[in-house]
Amino acid sequence: MKKLLLVEDERVLAKNVSFFLKKEGYEIDVAYDGVEGWELFQKKHYDLLLLDWMMPKKDGLDLCRDVRQVSDVPIIMLTAKSEVMDKVIGLEVGADDYLVKPFHQRELLARMHALFRRNDKIQSRTTSNRFIRYEKLELDKDEMVVRYKEESIPLTVNEFKLLDVMMKHPGKVFYREALFERVWGDSMGYNDRTVDVNVSRLRKKLNEVTGENYLHAVRGVGYRFGGNP
Repeated sequence: MKKLLLVEDERVLAKNVSFFLKKEGYEIDVAYDGVEGWELFQKKHYDLLLLDWMMPKKDGLDLCRDVRQVSDVPIIMLTAKSEVMDKVIGLEVGADDYLVKPFHQRELLARMHALFRRNDKIQSRTTSNRFIRYEKLELDKDEMVVRYKEESIPLTVNEFKLLDVMMKHPGKVFYREALFERVWGDSMGYNDRTVDVNVSRLRKKLNEVTGENYLHAVRGVGYRFGGNP
């Protein structure tokens, strides 16, 4: 049974979503503000987080940022904000998906299942396809970790997916929109800033541990992994 954490200050909505997901076979804890949500998250293991954007004490974006410092657990943002840039901001801070209120509970369930399938697909790769290696850098798909000379480099889910996509094809130039589709699943809400921010964070993490620049920007196009600058 997968365990969920719902952080939502609208108590009627929280009650309805919680009741629905329990009927679907999930175990779920509910918090009514970001501070309470953070305290629960630190105490227990969760398979997915559902975070409201606008909350008292600590909003969903701040909570998402805090979680991403220590965990790559899948996160879906729930919000009344419907502008494209709002979605971009949510993705940039580390959310995996974004659902605008009011939403149908079946759509929420479908998005959760899509995230679980995506993660399960990564984790269920065969042993022969488990590792991708480039020089002294190793990507372990089963454990979803990247290592350099046996030292682990902590990455978020989206950073791991970006590296996985590009590391398979050293020297290949990837358009930003193609990377967005491969990592976030579709082109709706596409914004090159989302890709740029995530690639920048990934490049910084790799450089801090390896001292090497593995990711290179191709002006006006996108990015490539490996090769000369």
